[in-house]
Amino acid sequence: MGSPVKGLLPALQAVIGAGAAGLVAARELVREGHKVAVFEKGSCTGGVWVYTDEVESPDLLGQDPKRHTVHSSMYANLRTNLPREVMAYTDFAFDDLAGRSQDARRFPSHAEVLRYLQAFAAAFRLHQYITFDTEVVSAVPLFPDQKDVPQHQQQQQHHQQQEQHQQQHQQQQPGSSSSRGDGSCSDDEAKVQPLLPWPRWQITTQPVQHNLQGTPSTAQTAAAVHNGYETHDGAHANGHANNASDAHVGSDGQTDGHSQTTTYDALVVCNGHYSAPRCPDVSEFEAFPGTVMHSHNYRRNEAFRGQTVVLVGASASGEDICREIAEVAEKVYLCARSWQNPDWAKETTPFGHQHNIWRRPVPSHLGRDGSVTFTDGQHVPHVDTVLYCTGYLYNFPFLDGIVSTADNRVSPVYRHVFPLPTAPTLAIIGLPWKVVPFPEFEVQAKWIARVLSKRVSLPSMQSMHAEVEEFYADLEHQNVPARYTHMLGDKQWAYKDWMAEQCGPDVPKTELWRRQMYEATGQNKREFPDRYRDVWRDDSLVDAAKADVANCQSS
Repeated sequence: MGSPVKGLLPALQAVIGAGAAGLVAARELVREGHKVAVFEKGSCTGGVWVYTDEVESPDLLGQDPKRHTVHSSMYANLRTNLPREVMAYTDFAFDDLAGRSQDARRFPSHAEVLRYLQAFAAAFRLHQYITFDTEVVSAVPLFPDQKDVPQHQQQQQHHQQQEQHQQQHQQQQPGSSSSRGDGSCSDDEAKVQPLLPWPRWQITTQPVQHNLQGTPSTAQTAAAVHNGYETHDGAHANGHANNASDAHVGSDGQTDGHSQTTTYDALVVCNGHYSAPRCPDVSEFEAFPGTVMHSHNYRRNEAFRGQTVVLVGASASGEDICREIAEVAEKVYLCARSWQNPDWAKETTPFGHQHNIWRRPVPSHLGRDGSVTFTDGQHVPHVDTVLYCTGYLYNFPFLDGIVSTADNRVSPVYRHVFPLPTAPTLAIIGLPWKVVPFPEFEVQAKWIARVLSKRVSLPSMQSMHAEVEEFYADLEHQNVPARYTHMLGDKQWAYKDWMAEQCGPDVPKTELWRRQMYEATGQNKREFPDRYRDVWRDDSLVDAAKADVANCQSS
């Protein structure tokens, strides 16, 4: 994994989640010299990529807050919509599965991605930091000398203290005796500077009891153990590392036999955002006699055989699932306000292998008689199932009132990572969407780790607040809805490269081949939506990616 950076301020960090974001967060924090405790609600690494047949029945829309929740939104035949070269972390290619690959396709199955993540965890010995089958139920900031003060007063006073601290830090301009000019502190300064006045975090966890009656998630874990990836150093049968309670307990650890409360210097949230279904107003659904569900609970197409199905939402999952259902359904109507290819809006003839998929605008009414009416006035007299592929909500139930998720904007957050005013000891990895996720998680993790060690500094709290407010005002001026705050698209490259610059010269910017391959894949998908995963025209970029990996391994 490499030696920890010498002379910087180590801290005890908690990480929530052991999926793609949590794993790379743990690696980068350890590389920076921090002590790390990762809490994973499931029984193995992989997060949303751990497939299960289980669904949230009977609440297939996922709207009841008291429902039994299922984390994964994978469906059985899902293949990635990005090639494996683009998806991989910058220093760990899919080829590093070391002969354990079972799906060599450029756009592999979800199971291959899970194997990749488990190989990454094994290669960097990350299991020793993870406590499995453990849920974080509460994370409360502890501001300096404020343990007996109500939390809202703590936050107000901390805001003032942190502004003063950050302003003092900003006054240390490059070239001064206490600054190196790269935003980092001198070794002597770092050794003696405490994290205060940054807040620490009181985190309460509780064990999770899983259904062990042969669920696919359990079977998946067993398969992973068999393949040699999920080998916990001295692991109990229930998935908890033997040394977790000893090595990872922070100061003033307490337990009541069911839950445990410990204090950490910082918290990195990596719980993902593809588990809480986002749906439109559901008030009229009760009158509709057919099935109404969210794609979060879609697994296989067999249940839709012979049906007439309306799918609402035409992003990646909608375009994929409609084609899969159309293989067995009688008719499928794919509905959207806008299309990935604008020309698709003009289509009037059915498409798909069975020529039984029609494009329509979104529904305006679901009738008591089972009919569906669309906003253009077109009408389908009988519909068996309405399936919403309308995305997901950000959800942080353990951060009670610390961040807002109103209209699916996580706020106030500096550069999609640091919530204010608890920055930098609270950080969130993975908020941006319509991006290449794994490499972006990686550079976000590097930035967080270096800020927490004080090798890299943030602007003053006042400056960060001002920038966030300016960002929100600019979105409003452009008539961008709040729910698109974290959608980056083509802006992802500048964002990722900006973070790389913050980290320092040892963190490279986005490889040219990666961006070009991403763009080529998008173009191919728009031209050939039925076969872009198996027919492509970017072989020269594949060669460039392999050469880049070879250079990284030899350096």
